[in-house]
Amino acid sequence: MKKVLITGGSKGIGLEAVRRYVSLGFQVITCSRSSSTWLEKVSEEPSLRSVDYYEADVSQEEQVASLFTTISEKYGKLDVAVNNASPKLESSGCFESVDISALKHTLLQDFWSHTLCLKYELALMESGGAVINISSINGIRPTPNASMYSACKHAIEGLTRSVALEAIEKGIRVNAVAPGVTWTPRWDEREKDKPEIHDDVAKIVPLKRFAKASEIIDAVEFLASDKASYIVGHTIVVDGGVSLT
Repeated sequence: MKKVLITGGSKGIGLEAVRRYVSLGFQVITCSRSSSTWLEKVSEEPSLRSVDYYEADVSQEEQVASLFTTISEKYGKLDVAVNNASPKLESSGCFESVDISALKHTLLQDFWSHTLCLKYELALMESGGAVINISSINGIRPTPNASMYSACKHAIEGLTRSVALEAIEKGIRVNAVAPGVTWTPRWDEREKDKPEIHDDVAKIVPLKRFAKASEIIDAVEFLASDKASYIVGHTIVVDGGVSLT
C-alpha cells in the first residue's frame, strides 16, 4: 500500500486531500495543530478512521523531527507528500504597521513549515516519489495588505523549483499547486461578519465563482500520479483566471 503524508489535514484543502487519498486506497498520514478538530471530522465521517493522525505544529522543529521519526519507524518510506498546512493569517494589513511578531508567525507557518517538512520528506522517498507544495496565486503576483504571506508563497515557488532540480537526481518529482479563491471553512468564518463576501469576491473571478476544494485536489492528484511523470518543478495555477486579470 502506498503512503501519503498530508500536512494540515483536518480542514479545508488538506481535509479534501485526505478524503481523496483515502478513496484512492493509500495509507494516509496527516497532522494538524488541534486534535479536537480532527476528532470531530472522524466522528462525522467514519471513512477517516483509517487515517493515521498526529497532533503537531509543523512550524516547530522539535515537533517536526518527532513526527518524521515516528513516520520513519512505522512506515519506512513515503510515496507522496502534500505540504498544505497554513493557519489563519495574522499579518494582514499595511506592511509598515504590522507587528513584527505577526510577520514572524506568518514566516514560520507559511514558509518555514513547508521547508522543514520537505527536507524530511525527501529523506523518506525513493525514485518515483512525488512532493506537491500548496502555494497560492499570491506567490505569483503582488498582494498588498498581505505582503508577508505573499512573500512566503513566492518563497515556496522558488524552493519548489530549486529543490526540484536536486530531487530529480533521485527520481523524486517536486511540484506545486497555486489555488485562487477556494471556498473553505476560513471563508465560512468571514461570511459570518460580511454576508456579501461570497458574491463580491466571486465577481472578480473570470469564472465567476470560488473553486471547490476538490478542484484543487484534482491538480494535486494529477501531479502526484504517473500521468505527470515528465513534469518537474512546475506550478499548476487553479484560480478560475484570476491571475490573468
